[in-house]
Amino acid sequence: MRNLFSLPALLLIILVSGCATTPKEPELPLELRQTLWETRHKALQQMNHWQLMGKLGLRVPDQSGSMSVEWLQNRQDFTVYLDGPLGQSLAKIESNDHGIVVEADGKRYQGRTPEALLYDLTGWQLPVSYLRFWIQGVPVPDIQETSMQLDNEGQLSHLKQAGWTIDYLEYQNQPPVSLPGRIRVEKGDIRMTLVARRWQVK
Repeated sequence: MRNLFSLPALLLIILVSGCATTPKEPELPLELRQTLWETRHKALQQMNHWQLMGKLGLRVPDQSGSMSVEWLQNRQDFTVYLDGPLGQSLAKIESNDHGIVVEADGKRYQGRTPEALLYDLTGWQLPVSYLRFWIQGVPVPDIQETSMQLDNEGQLSHLKQAGWTIDYLEYQNQPPVSLPGRIRVEKGDIRMTLVARRWQVK
């Protein structure tokens, strides 16, 4: 009797199973997705006070690591706490109308902009001022070179701004609108991946 579970038969089953993928959801017309986006964008613009807790993965030349992040946004001002794997404080970043202050290693550093100060401290060009918009799932206003793609829910799925590429990999239901659950931000040899554990909108 022929063995139905011979190696060729098993290989055939594996190949057939691999081809049986879930059909992709048909894409809605662009006009409809655009209408959903406009409604969503208006709601997100009203989100002036929020808190995000999650995990930030950072890859820069010759280094990579992950840390816990807590981001507090109050209109234009923000405070970011970065903690290590064991809960130890790594840095506090605070930005307001008077400039930016970074506290790390028991020292205090001041600067005019987040980007300039962090570049002086680390040598990395990080888009801190832009992140508060991208984290919410909206483009930074008034940047002409902007390219965006929308999913069937009218949510950003892909965004290009100021030389950075932002991919929205997951969303969380957070009434009144869904908010990003996982995003990836890349430019050259710098990559940031943010995973949201908890959103709180005030």
